[in-house]
Amino acid sequence: MDAYPPDYVDHNLPLILLSGVGSDPEPDAQEKIIPVDGAEYPHLGEGGVQIFSDFPLLTDSTAERVLNALLSQDATRRPWNSKNDGARAGAVGYKIKRVGRTYTLPPRKGPAIPKSPPPSNVSGRPSNHTASPAMLHSPISPLTPSSPTFPDGIMTPLWVMKHQALVPAAFVNFFPFTTDSNMASLGDNQLKIEINSLRKQWAASGYKTRFIVALLCEDGPLPEDANDRIASIRVATNLDPKSIFVLQPEPSQLDISEFIKSLFVNLQSPSVEYYRDLSKHARRKKNRGTIPPPTAPPTSGTSQTLPLQGWNVRYDFKLGAFAEFRQEMDAACRSYEAAYEGLFGEEVFEMIAGWSPRFNDARMLADILAIRIIRCLLWTEQTSSAVHIWINHKNRVKDIVDRRGKGTNNYGWEAWEARWSLVMAQIMHQAEISSLIVPDLLGSVPDLHKTIYAMPEKAVPIGGRIRPWEYLHHEGYWLRCAAQHTERRRQLAENIPDEDRVASTQPTSSSSLSRTTVYDTYLSPEPYNEYPMSDHPGLTHSKLIISFLESSIEEFSKRQQNRMVEQLKLKMAKEHMRIGQWKDALAILRPLWPQLSWRRNGWWKLMEDFAWTLRECAFQAEDRETVLRADWELMNHTFAVRQGWCYDIHKSIEKLPPVKPKPVVILKGEDSVSCLAASFVFAKSEGNVGEPLQSQLVIRSCAQAGSSPIRLTEVKVVFEGSIRPIKLLPSEDAMSSSSTSCEIISVPLQDSAKVDASSVRSPTAGLSLMAGFTNLSFNPKQTRAFNLVSVPREPGEARVASITLRIEEENFDLACIISEQNREESVWWRMGKQGPISRRTGKDRDTSVAQILPKPPKVRITTPNLRNHYYTDEKVVFDVQIDNDEDEAAGIDVEMKLFGHTGTSATFSWINETAADSEASEDAGSSTPSTPIEGDSSALSKQCTVGTLGRGASRTLSVLFTNTTQPLDYEVEISAFYHLVSDIETQIFKTVSLDLSFIRPFEANYEFLPRIHPAPCPDFFHCDDSASEDSEAKEQKLNGLQQLWCLNSKMVSFALEPLIIEEVNVTLLGITAGNVCKIGPETLKSPETPTIGPEELRESEFAIEIQRHALDDRQASTLNLSLDIRWRRPDDDDGGPQSSSTTSTLPIPRFLLPLGEPRVLASATPSPTFPGFLHLDYTLENPSMHFLTFNLTMEASDQFAFHGPKSTTVQLVPLSRHTVRYNLLANVTGTWIQPQLVVVDSYFNKTLRVLPTEGMRGDKKGILVWVDAEG
Repeated sequence: MDAYPPDYVDHNLPLILLSGVGSDPEPDAQEKIIPVDGAEYPHLGEGGVQIFSDFPLLTDSTAERVLNALLSQDATRRPWNSKNDGARAGAVGYKIKRVGRTYTLPPRKGPAIPKSPPPSNVSGRPSNHTASPAMLHSPISPLTPSSPTFPDGIMTPLWVMKHQALVPAAFVNFFPFTTDSNMASLGDNQLKIEINSLRKQWAASGYKTRFIVALLCEDGPLPEDANDRIASIRVATNLDPKSIFVLQPEPSQLDISEFIKSLFVNLQSPSVEYYRDLSKHARRKKNRGTIPPPTAPPTSGTSQTLPLQGWNVRYDFKLGAFAEFRQEMDAACRSYEAAYEGLFGEEVFEMIAGWSPRFNDARMLADILAIRIIRCLLWTEQTSSAVHIWINHKNRVKDIVDRRGKGTNNYGWEAWEARWSLVMAQIMHQAEISSLIVPDLLGSVPDLHKTIYAMPEKAVPIGGRIRPWEYLHHEGYWLRCAAQHTERRRQLAENIPDEDRVASTQPTSSSSLSRTTVYDTYLSPEPYNEYPMSDHPGLTHSKLIISFLESSIEEFSKRQQNRMVEQLKLKMAKEHMRIGQWKDALAILRPLWPQLSWRRNGWWKLMEDFAWTLRECAFQAEDRETVLRADWELMNHTFAVRQGWCYDIHKSIEKLPPVKPKPVVILKGEDSVSCLAASFVFAKSEGNVGEPLQSQLVIRSCAQAGSSPIRLTEVKVVFEGSIRPIKLLPSEDAMSSSSTSCEIISVPLQDSAKVDASSVRSPTAGLSLMAGFTNLSFNPKQTRAFNLVSVPREPGEARVASITLRIEEENFDLACIISEQNREESVWWRMGKQGPISRRTGKDRDTSVAQILPKPPKVRITTPNLRNHYYTDEKVVFDVQIDNDEDEAAGIDVEMKLFGHTGTSATFSWINETAADSEASEDAGSSTPSTPIEGDSSALSKQCTVGTLGRGASRTLSVLFTNTTQPLDYEVEISAFYHLVSDIETQIFKTVSLDLSFIRPFEANYEFLPRIHPAPCPDFFHCDDSASEDSEAKEQKLNGLQQLWCLNSKMVSFALEPLIIEEVNVTLLGITAGNVCKIGPETLKSPETPTIGPEELRESEFAIEIQRHALDDRQASTLNLSLDIRWRRPDDDDGGPQSSSTTSTLPIPRFLLPLGEPRVLASATPSPTFPGFLHLDYTLENPSMHFLTFNLTMEASDQFAFHGPKSTTVQLVPLSRHTVRYNLLANVTGTWIQPQLVVVDSYFNKTLRVLPTEGMRGDKKGILVWVDAEG
């Protein structure tokens, strides 16, 4: 928009002038705005209204801070959108300027014309010779003779300049407010005089500018009467409260911000009302419907005046501008649209002759109106409507220029079209359309495509069809259009005749007249400046195009529209080439060449153009590497053949001067259209270490027909894995290229320590090379397959890392590295009946990958005596047998790993043999220390060195497992690592896995039953005075209470096979101090047999006698026991290494013995004579130190008859025992009867439970006695 007057295109904001603050401004306080024609505002100096004041300026630090804060609120450069208003202090932005104390306002009326005789009547109308006073109008009105629009002009940018730069909506006067009480009266009186004087001058000027007074307090404490003084000043100057503002002394930045905010908030409404009053004035003039009389009639030769329709256009433009001042963009848009339609009406634009200067003025006004309409629409983001206005304006201007102007087939019209596209981009840049802003984020933006163009607004009909070019695209689209029109402008300018390309020395000559009638110079230079002769300066179209393309590329790049970016960069490079800037063009094209999307998408025509352009730039800039890169790809037959071009890569840069060091070019096959294609295929997907692996290298020429042969210096294939690199070199007798279209050659490979083992991309650079010699010269469209054989040395995956094709010449080195192979190239060539034929191979696999398997091991690992299962606490020994079935001797190491190992689990160790096999070597049998596996705490690893084992030899190692107390499952891995004596480098291993399970062989349940001790109960009155015992024996004799108990054990076998029980006993683990325990041997209750089968029961009883040390010990006793079972397997009777017995220990629950509590024990003795007759004894024990009384009651039963006391009382002294007998005669036999004897402690009223002894049972109701049927 630089071609248009700034006042015409700038966004209008209310003008606020700051007077009296800051240092003295420039001499021209109101910044004379100079339009394009070079004339300042008419009569501003001699006829302007001067507001004079000689009051000193405020220049202290506070004033400077206030001034800077105020100027920072200037909204002139802020975006043209409604969202920006919310960030300002008020809803309306302001244009803020600083002026001096004295200010000149533009004159409201033009100068009076001097009196003179009336002019002759040239229009044929009767002249009025009556003298009347001339009616004066604005200096820029079409009615004023000195106005630039007189007599038929519509609008001038001077009118916008008047309201935007000269006449303010508010004039803020800054004055000091003294805080010195001694100078307060004098200072206040001076302020009153100065303010009243200024107000009178403003009132006399006729402008309705808002007069504002801002008082800045001087430094110091604010006096108490400050408010009264300010009120006095306000009353004396007749100012309303909203027209005077006070800033406190020594304000902070926050205070200044609040002061400015308050100032602008109060100015908002008056500013809007100021421009609303101006709108009302303009609307009243428009509604009159008449043309005011001019100050003077038109002079001779100009009979046309501005018609009424033209005046309406003028008034509508004013109404739109005043609405824009108020930021009422909808109202402004309507007024601009009315002015635009009126301008293109029949009485305005259509009535102006194409040769008249007013035609270009009307065109400019039309452009300005369209620009302002577009700005108003984009203000509210009516994007599609804005594009519609842009297109409609271009079409309407084209129509009227074709009909009434100089046509559109000239450089002037294309210049306008380029400028019109540029205007759209600039308006969009100022508007900052939210939907087109690219987010400032790192990485990829998922919705980036949504910023390419804006979606239509809701006002567009839903069913309405919108063409693609009617969407608002981003700025790059419009800049690209500007560049295209500039290219057509240059084409049309090149058709200018030579006589018009030279400035004429005689303005009145016929050539000058023809220029004015032929060439459209609206906003464009004359033909001699548009396209001058070579020796004259003028417009450089290429630079203009480059600037447009550069800005457009930036926008397209932000949105990742890479294809368009590449196209525009190619155009920009061609423009640089056009003006001889070869290096600049090369700097643009060279980075694009490797990653050109046209190459990936197969757009060969575009890529061919790019390649030849790049080569020409590189050749002119003497960039030898780029020339080689371009020639290597241009030799591919995909591109069209250029007639007369020599396709020879070896002579690519021979026309350039040689340099040292010579250029080295490295090409990537996947990033270039190579003239040679190479692929490597493995014959099989798998191979073995040490065995030959068949493969085939195929090189195919894709060069142009008729091109020179390509002679390779070297071909290198590098692998990832254990395969050694392969290098093919040209043989001396095969340098000439064969004429055969396809050849299959078997190339023998051999170690070559003399060949350089370095590789550009070689993960196996440390391995020695395998070299072969063959024919490496290729004619166009020739294919050659090389059969190769390699021997891998280590297992793993072998993958082709790269294939390097190298050409070495005196003046350059070129290497093409192919890292990614094309699956379509995966063919295998073989000889057929009619010559070489190819077939597809590796349909379901990657042919560039081979899985190298370890050499098949022939060493066997067996465990001949390993059992299927083992039992806890069992010592496990099994053999590991190593057999060498290789064809020669091998050095073997054996390693065993135990997985699931913890600190309390099983462990193992190797058992060294005392004698070695006869066929084993002398060093066999040595073992290495065993350690846990590093980094794995749950596995235990131990190694053993077997040594050299001859062919067919065998060696047996023994392994001992201990600490097998836990029933766990283990995984055992036995590995044999060996190498053949003839091939030490190739390591071979064999691994077998075993499952080792340990299960618990036995489980048991226990019962602790009371028994009657046969010994008499101890008492205090018994004294043993036997003289035969010595004193030591007396000290060891125990006198405490004795009790007899029975431990009943029911043991079940969980073994999977019969086991032989050698011995079962109970072990005392612990007893409460002060007690002695004696445990008797096992008494079998089940059938007596040494063997126990799976899930069989073995019931045993153990007598346990417990006695206290002293009679007065009354504490309860705790008994800790365990059941020890010594057993062995039935097949261990052969006396082998595992024939020893195993002892399994089963825990027994802890028993609590209340030795100090009274109890009742029942025992039954059947009569040997009478069946069904029983002697039932109840033994009452009182182990306490108290006299106890028990009440006994025998309940009657229908099962038996009894003889004995029905109810009786028994008194027991401390430490005593008493037995009560009942004789029972059962009336039933062969069953259990249940006598009910109730024993109650009379003192504690506690019922004692009767405990059964041997031969009896008990339940919740009491004891049960068996009545034998036979007696």
